[in-house]
Amino acid sequence: MRRIFAAVVGLSIMAYWALPFDALARLGLPRFQGGIEVFFLAGTMMVLGAAWALVANAELLLKPLIALFARLPGLQFMTRLASAYPLHHRFRTGLSIVMFSLVIFAMTVMAVITNAMQNNYTDINFQTGGYDIQAVAYFKGIPDIRSALQQHGIDPNAFSAIGTQTSTAVGVIQTDAQSPAWHIYPAQVVSGGFLQGYGLHLTARANGFDSDSAVWQALQSHPNYALIDNTALPYRPNGLPPVFDPSVPSASNAGVPNSPPGYDPYFTYSVSGIYQGDTTFAPQPVWVAGFRQVTGFQELSALKLTIIGVVDNSDSSHFGLYISRAAYHNFQIDPTTPEAETYYFKVAPGQDKRALALALGSAFLDNGLESTVLEDAIWSVRGPRILLSNVLLGVVGLTLLLGIAALAITGTRAVVERRQQIGMLRALGCRRRLIQGAFLSESFFVGCTGSVLGVILGLILSNNIFAVDFFEQFHTGLIFSVPWNELELIVGVALLASLLAALLPAWQAGRVTPSEALRV
Repeated sequence: MRRIFAAVVGLSIMAYWALPFDALARLGLPRFQGGIEVFFLAGTMMVLGAAWALVANAELLLKPLIALFARLPGLQFMTRLASAYPLHHRFRTGLSIVMFSLVIFAMTVMAVITNAMQNNYTDINFQTGGYDIQAVAYFKGIPDIRSALQQHGIDPNAFSAIGTQTSTAVGVIQTDAQSPAWHIYPAQVVSGGFLQGYGLHLTARANGFDSDSAVWQALQSHPNYALIDNTALPYRPNGLPPVFDPSVPSASNAGVPNSPPGYDPYFTYSVSGIYQGDTTFAPQPVWVAGFRQVTGFQELSALKLTIIGVVDNSDSSHFGLYISRAAYHNFQIDPTTPEAETYYFKVAPGQDKRALALALGSAFLDNGLESTVLEDAIWSVRGPRILLSNVLLGVVGLTLLLGIAALAITGTRAVVERRQQIGMLRALGCRRRLIQGAFLSESFFVGCTGSVLGVILGLILSNNIFAVDFFEQFHTGLIFSVPWNELELIVGVALLASLLAALLPAWQAGRVTPSEALRV
């Protein structure tokens, strides 16, 4: 009865804390609110519940193992001997498993988060969108960048793609929305490489476009097609937004705004008909109004566009409605703000991007052109973050020493407590190797059980964290993936550590002689 009670209660505790954080809301109950501390609490409760249920019903696992060694009497006897003491002192065994599991659990979660950061941050091509150099002219704009390159002695063929991006603001109205109204939104007038897929990543495509390349080809041949960033997409009316920690600073204060900087969210445009998480959608027609300079006065111009793609804005640097310069050909940049236009260069194979960046800055010195190698800029920001993540994982790994120390102390104490039992076994003919093997097996059992629990529960919690987009309040763009190589290393080190922790107790147990142990 006690075993059934422990199994039901322990597994119930584990199952409850293993539920996704939005499970209550999906059942119509008040949504669970909490911050980062919830993850620590959930992990601890999951490990405690699983360890309680497992230790109380350990015989269910040991019986098949003992039956497996039926044809090997030596191993079968050693398995029985190794399981006798842990089963007799279940509370002590449970504490050892919990301690070991928590260490492996923490290392697993840290490994998953670190792996996601490295996959995202170290993929330079993904971060830069394929471009190598970014340049901004602060004094005077450059109308035709390709012709200007040739005039300044730089071969345009040194670049496999050149793109320009000009930032402005436009009014947007979607006439088929539920409540049509004019709103303001940033616009990015692009040309060149941007229309070939450089610099932008798509998260959703309109129906009828089977691939991203089909979208890029359509943008080149149909100027009135446009893209919009994913932060302009609302959540579904009956959907659930990501779980955000109310105790942390807002996204804007953290440097990763979830709305265009400088725009009042109330007047900022939000797409109708496309929602967060959609990968396909019906093309959405919109009317765009901006100001263009015509013979000394400003004239309001309107343009009908069709949104056929959604741009990934997980880094909070791709806000805007992306419009082809061919469609917005009358748009003229304000001469007083030449920095509104940015030039991007994809270096051709065999060319030195750093040397070309210096050449661009020297050639267009009068324009105040400042060139930046994107890879160097990214590493200067992301490099310390990756290093810090690896350091934190290493610090968590040091806590594995606590597990080793606990196993060593428990094993040494077991030798002292079982001295007479060991002497009796030795007097009955048990060899030293059998006694030592039993002690090593006890420690290995704790290490193996703790490692399995820690990895499985750690992956469950990590998946829950990513499933509710907990990190997306900072627009990190992190994606859940299992770092199998790192987990294999963690488990391997943990099992080796459990054996090393048992070496001293096993050696001490093997040195016990029957005469000394049975002496009163």
